[in-house]
This record gives sequence, structure tokens and C-alpha cells, in this order.
Amino acid sequence: MKEIDPSALKDRPFGSYERSLSFRYLRAKREHGGVAIVSILSLVGIALAVAALIIVMSIMNGFRAELVDRVLGNSGHIRIVSGQYPLDEVEQVITALEGRPNVQSAMPVVEGYVLTTNSGLARAAFVRGLKPEDAAKLPYLQSDLYSGTVEGFGEGKFGGNGVLVSERLARSLYIGSGDEITLVAPEGASTMGGVLPRRKVYTVQGVFQVFAGNANPLDDVLIIMPLEQSQLFFNFRDRYPILEVKLTDPQHVDVELQELRRTVLPPGIPTQTWKELYQGIVGALEVERSMMRLIFAVLITITALNIITGIVMLVKNKARDVAILRTMGATRSTVLRVFLMVGAILGTLGLAIGLALGLLVCFFIEPIQDFLNLVTGGAIWNPDVYGLPYIPALIDWFEVGFASFYALFVSVIVALLPAWNAARLDPVEALRSE
Repeated sequence: MKEIDPSALKDRPFGSYERSLSFRYLRAKREHGGVAIVSILSLVGIALAVAALIIVMSIMNGFRAELVDRVLGNSGHIRIVSGQYPLDEVEQVITALEGRPNVQSAMPVVEGYVLTTNSGLARAAFVRGLKPEDAAKLPYLQSDLYSGTVEGFGEGKFGGNGVLVSERLARSLYIGSGDEITLVAPEGASTMGGVLPRRKVYTVQGVFQVFAGNANPLDDVLIIMPLEQSQLFFNFRDRYPILEVKLTDPQHVDVELQELRRTVLPPGIPTQTWKELYQGIVGALEVERSMMRLIFAVLITITALNIITGIVMLVKNKARDVAILRTMGATRSTVLRVFLMVGAILGTLGLAIGLALGLLVCFFIEPIQDFLNLVTGGAIWNPDVYGLPYIPALIDWFEVGFASFYALFVSVIVALLPAWNAARLDPVEALRSE
């Protein structure tokens, strides 16, 4: 063993001497009592577990964000039932809402179910009446339509007779842009001859897709109609039955709604947030996220437990060195910290490799997916099924921080027991056994 200055043994806790000794044990060859292969495998296991946690949670966050976009892309984050209030009062509320710093937009909406017919075919549909400027903000209407155009939408008397139809609904009715479609309202119109069905023929101005593929049921039923025309068709003249508010951060909808109730909204007005409307989906996503985090935490713990075996073998091989250090004046705390740092270094190295691997996969997931699809013949990801061209990966830095802290914490904890046994080693007995 290399000669050691006894004064170095009194170095401060986790100082340069203790760190150098820990690194020396790690660099030692196996025949010289170095770290066993099982510790190297535990390092690799921690790296893979951390990388898997980051990759899986990032993909889940990406799918969650896409799902929220799909659910909320056609509607607002807060729905306000405003049909019982005069039109001028509702307009004042809209102006006040749009003046709020966290409110992205506030738009009046008319909604209703209809029966659509064309050439003997009939399908149920869901109509949303929007102002042309509000319809232009919808993400699926900002890009090129499946066919037709949004130019001129809402022009003409009472908003005109042009409507926008979702692609799968248009396909089921065998219609396209420029064709006519008949809408029949569920509530009839009272006339001298009795109640007659309220029906009207509209022109399909454009056909759009909310999302490609078959992943969104809105594509089967949705029709966008000018707001004024929908007010006439559904008999909501001089009324806005629904106000939809979009926030800059939909995750904080509950806090923002309380603030809006206190400052802007009339007392007692009915409201509903997107979390309440889609409570089942939100709850399922949160449970799935928590369970996946728990599963990978257990996986990291299992892989880190192998560090115990490696350090136990290291302590056994280095018993003579530990005994000599103790006789030269090293305290039990010094020995404890040396072997504790061995476990911490293994965990840190595994953590660093896992972080690099996980983040690289998330950053370059598109070329990785293209390569895997090329190798497997497109079996990894089918855009027609999911409606997305690539696997979504959204890095959540909270998850990265959780994985980093937990891997390092477990590595230190599992090293504590063998380090404690090394500190309790009797130098006389250790040298006698040699």
C-alpha cells in the first residue's frame, strides 16, 4: 500500500484525501481488490432505469399534451352558460374577460345536434356556431383544409349559408366542398299548421380534418357554422348560450376560474372547467402517471441494491487496508465516508449516463423512430392509427429532477450498510486474519 501521510487522515469530512481514496478503490483492478463486476452491472442498471424513466415519462407527457390539445383544440378551457343574460351584458363580460392577463380569448358559441342528410343518406352531427375570426383561430382551420377554403366564411346575410364539415362526416355522406347538405334541427318551428321540422340547405364551403387518422371522434360529427346563422337556425336570436374562455395555461384553470368569479363573472353564473368536463380522462392520466413513476422508482431501487454486493466484496478485499488506516489514526467516520462515496460515485456515474441517454433519445426521437420503422417495416408506429406522424416526447424537467434525486439517494442509502460494517471493522482481527 502506498505510504500515507498521517496528517492527511485528519482531513475534513468528504475532503480531498477521502475522495482520492474512494476513486483509488474504484480504479483498482479486480485482482487488487477493486470493485466487483456486479457493481459495474449495477451502474449500468441504474443508467438504463433512469433513461427508461425519462423516456417513458416524456412520451407519456407528450401523449398527455396531445390528448389535451385534441380535447381542447375545438373548445375552451372554461365554459360559461350565458344564455339567461342579455346580449349587451354578455358583451361586457367578454370585453372584461379578454382584458385579463391570463385569458387568451373569450368567444360566444352556439352548439346543437342536428340530423344531416344528402341523397338519401342521414348522419347525426354536432354543430358549433362561431364568429369567423374565432373560427380562424382553430388550429385545424389555420392550415390547408382537406378540400375547399375558409376564405369568405361567415360573409353574407346573417353569416351566409356556407359551412365547414369534418372530413369523415363528409366522406360518410359522399359530399365535398361545393356540394349541398341539409341540416334538420331536433326542435321544430311553430307555424299555423303546427310544429314543423326546422331544416335548411347549406353549402359545404370546406372540408377539414381535426387530426389525421381515426384517433379523434370529432372528425365523424363536427360542423362549423357562422355564429349569426347558428343563432337563427337554433332559435337563439339576441342570445349567446355559451361563452368559452381559453387560458394561456389550461393546467391552472381552477385557480383562474376562482379569480374570474371574484372579479369579472356575474354572481351565480354556471361554469364548467375542462377538467370537470373530462374528469374521467384527467383522472386516468394522473393515476397512470403516478403508477409509472412508482414502477420505475422500484426498478431503480432494485438495480441500485446490487451496489451492496459490490461494496461488501470491496470491503472484504480491502480489510487489510482498512485495518492499516485505522491503526494510523483514521476514524470510523472516515472509513464510513470513504465506502459511502464509493456507492455515491457509482450512482452518480449511472445517473449521468442514464440522463445523457434518456435526453438524447427524447431529443432525437424522430430519426430514431424513422430508423426503427425502416428496420421493422413500419411496425413501430402507424400514423394512421394514432393520428400523429411521430411519437410525441415532451421532456418534463420535474421528472428528470425526480429521477436524478431518487437514483442518487438510493445509491447512497444502499451503500450505507456495507460502509457501516467497514467502519466497525476491528483492525486487530483484520490484520490477524491476514
